Amino acid sequence: MRLAVTTPFHPSPAALAAARDAAARRALPFQPRATRSLAEVAVAAGVEALLVLGGHSSLWLDGVEQRWHPGMGGLRAKRLLQGERVTGDSFLEAARLRPGDAVLDCTLGLGADALVAAAAVGDGGRVVGLESSPLLAAWAGEGFARLPGEAAARVEVVAADHAAWLAGAPDRSFDVVVFDPMFRHARAAAPGFDLLRRLGDARPLSRAALDRARRVARRGVLVKDGTPGWDLARLGLAPMEGRRGAERLYAWLDPE
Repeated sequence: MRLAVTTPFHPSPAALAAARDAAARRALPFQPRATRSLAEVAVAAGVEALLVLGGHSSLWLDGVEQRWHPGMGGLRAKRLLQGERVTGDSFLEAARLRPGDAVLDCTLGLGADALVAAAAVGDGGRVVGLESSPLLAAWAGEGFARLPGEAAARVEVVAADHAAWLAGAPDRSFDVVVFDPMFRHARAAAPGFDLLRRLGDARPLSRAALDRARRVARRGVLVKDGTPGWDLARLGLAPMEGRRGAERLYAWLDPE
């Protein structure tokens, strides 16, 4: 699907320059907005989708403009950064993150867990999020770049297929590697989830990818699934103990 970059109406000089820079970095065409509708801009650019960059990152597709947002990840990260003792966050409990950790999120999506991980690892840590859909990677990457706060700045979004990326990654280069293929299952979720399901890679997680992740991880690999845990069962993984009635299940694999 062809993508171009544009702006909202009347962007500031700084916002216009940032949008042009984003287009150049991503090797995407830039189409000035002027007074045109987004549909007119798309026709002029000869594309099906637009990345609308101003104070926020929005994706225009099929006549609908939707702003990127990390969902509840924003609130979860904010609580961590404010020093609150966060209990009941199943991802944090399962991932066992520590300050200074390097985290690899192999299935970034909208980036909610990546943002929480970035808040948990602190100033000395980093998070790399892999997203196989170029549209989703651009939408989320520019969203993180425009999201205030130190945690967002620690998330590096890479447009890449996780299996191929892991094959070239050095041994023991990340503390924790995370997989979350939950977007393949229909479940009520944050705004943007429908686009995630449409544009994301619906291929099931492979055992080969898990084996590569175990080579890359220093401490372990975390796999998330929705109840009743069909993907975990397919991969021969036993869910970790969690709260009764939880909608999310996790499995932990030690490094090779």
